[in-house]
Amino acid sequence: MQAMSQTLGQTATLIMLVVFSGCSDSSTDSATQEPKVDQSGFTASLSGSVNGEVSGAGIVTYLPPKEGDPVTGVRPGYFLVTNLNSDRNDKREFLIIFRVPGEAQPGHYDLVTPDPLRVGEIFDVQVEMVEEGRSISYQTNTEGTITLEDFAPTRAGSGDSNITGTFQFVTENSEGGQISATGTFDLPLSRRIAFGDSAHSRRNVSKG
Repeated sequence: MQAMSQTLGQTATLIMLVVFSGCSDSSTDSATQEPKVDQSGFTASLSGSVNGEVSGAGIVTYLPPKEGDPVTGVRPGYFLVTNLNSDRNDKREFLIIFRVPGEAQPGHYDLVTPDPLRVGEIFDVQVEMVEEGRSISYQTNTEGTITLEDFAPTRAGSGDSNITGTFQFVTENSEGGQISATGTFDLPLSRRIAFGDSAHSRRNVSKG
């Protein structure tokens, strides 16, 4: 159970570092680059325990297959898709984080609660609400769908492919607070790579 919680926490930490950092340190590893940023590619409306709007940038980061994973042994590669709040002076921000299997195809898929035993195999989502420096995670009892309208992972990095889709879901935090979200994304599908889920990635993300 501790290893499962650690895996989820490491993924959230990686995303928070990527989202809140402005650049990557190219001097440390030439293969680790800043994820591709699209300045108008992610919109969403949230309601329920809290209300909010997301409109602006988004990022796509690829995590390659990993051997020796503490939970699964070997896990497949997958894409992280999330919004990137452009105004960091807001007292409240919402990070909507999807994990998309690396070999998925266009289609209609169920969104579920993250499962450390199936990372890279399922479509999952979590929402991090950051308010005045405090983060609250919504990622339990999740129900919803994601539709990939344009997704060709074999063309990632070619410069002529986007990941485009729509989503709707309901999810809860550990205290039972529930939020609903609907939205869209349209982001360049560059196979920018983030190595690992934790320590290595932290070494290669600067504060810009």
